[in-house]
Amino acid sequence: MLKMTSHTPQILVVDDNKEICNILKEFLEKADYRVHTAYSGEEALHIIENNVIDIVISDLRMPGIDGIQLIKHIKAFDPTIDVVMLTGYPSIDTAVESVKLGAYDYLTKPIDFRRLKVMLEKLLEQRALKKRISLLEKKFSGDYVFEGMVGQSLAMLNIFATIKHVAKYPISILITGETGTGKEMVARAIHNLSRRANKPFITVNCAGLVETLLESELFGHVKGAFTGALRDKPGLFEIADQGTIFLDEIGDMPLSLQSKLLRVLEHHEIQRVGDVKVKKVDVRVIAATNRDLKKMVEEGKYRKDLFYRLNVVHIHIPPLRERKEDIPILCQYFIKQLNQEIGKGIKGLDIQVSELFQQLPWDGNIRELKNVLERAYIMATGEHITLKDLPLEYRQRKLDKISFADLPVQTTLAEMEKKYIMKVLKLTSGNRSQAARILGVSRRSLYRKLKKYGLI
Repeated sequence: MLKMTSHTPQILVVDDNKEICNILKEFLEKADYRVHTAYSGEEALHIIENNVIDIVISDLRMPGIDGIQLIKHIKAFDPTIDVVMLTGYPSIDTAVESVKLGAYDYLTKPIDFRRLKVMLEKLLEQRALKKRISLLEKKFSGDYVFEGMVGQSLAMLNIFATIKHVAKYPISILITGETGTGKEMVARAIHNLSRRANKPFITVNCAGLVETLLESELFGHVKGAFTGALRDKPGLFEIADQGTIFLDEIGDMPLSLQSKLLRVLEHHEIQRVGDVKVKKVDVRVIAATNRDLKKMVEEGKYRKDLFYRLNVVHIHIPPLRERKEDIPILCQYFIKQLNQEIGKGIKGLDIQVSELFQQLPWDGNIRELKNVLERAYIMATGEHITLKDLPLEYRQRKLDKISFADLPVQTTLAEMEKKYIMKVLKLTSGNRSQAARILGVSRRSLYRKLKKYGLI
């Protein structure tokens, strides 16, 4: 499973000859592709509409919708799907016609599996190259805002492209990333761009409730199911019917509830707590976690079948420290929002703050950056946010990076101390009380040092 924006390449094999389908399926699965099979053009279209298919390998001559008609339908639905045609020698001319209609290439029967392997590898390389070119074009277009998310790094542009692509398919999606990276925003973007956009989008924090309450919240309960159940109550899966449910912190879901979630994903049905009746639901499930579910599966802490049901498409959001080129435009975006809300007219960050922001680890990711900027915006008195506007702990981090490498070797300790005091005073905008706290001395001691070095 590729991280960030992709999935294992999915291939659909279409042939009315089941034996050929099965032979191709076995060959392709050994090459680590995810394979679907269809025995007619009609069945193929249903699979395409409900799955993220990358490549279709289709027989040319089939009853009903034949290969030529299938290409036309596929290209009308999603032009990015590549098609490889299978043909017997008598229909080479028709195979050539299929290429003119948009097929990538064709293979003659009996199938040369070595040629097929090389063809698919070349095709996937070309698809990756096209995607990278598209991302680079977007990167240099200056369009960095997508569904409320901001980014100019290739990692984020790749995520935006994947969201746009997978949103139309009614599949489960797993979003991973550290706290504060914006997993819920990705989920909302997928919902907003899907056919379910006008239906409910419901968020559930699986770590926020004890097991019994979480079960009742998700699946509902009937009157008398437990103490306090005074009336029937629909669960969130029922309320989200026709829409999307976002299960945040899915790694914290108890094992006992994982089987009930698996039932929803496999059979599209739920059972309220205390009820014998089963209800059908049509809900898209998007799950998110900052934990390593694959490792949890290996340790027996998470159901393997559920993991694979959720992990149809995996979107990994990298931490902010791994995409620091996004920090300047995130700052511009947040300051623009604050100017609209508060109206102070701040133009941006001064050079020292910009440099500091590039050096910080941002363990809280975008959420931390936004909080720091909001505080600094309120404190700012000029046109730009300066170091003095930042919370004290961030100014102290700037002090940690003060270098004495530019001082001559013969510099005395007294001269180094003087330089350090001057730096601290500059960072605190001359506030001696703050400077004394940072230096770890009393205000009186600092006063004596200032007098000693001729700084007052």
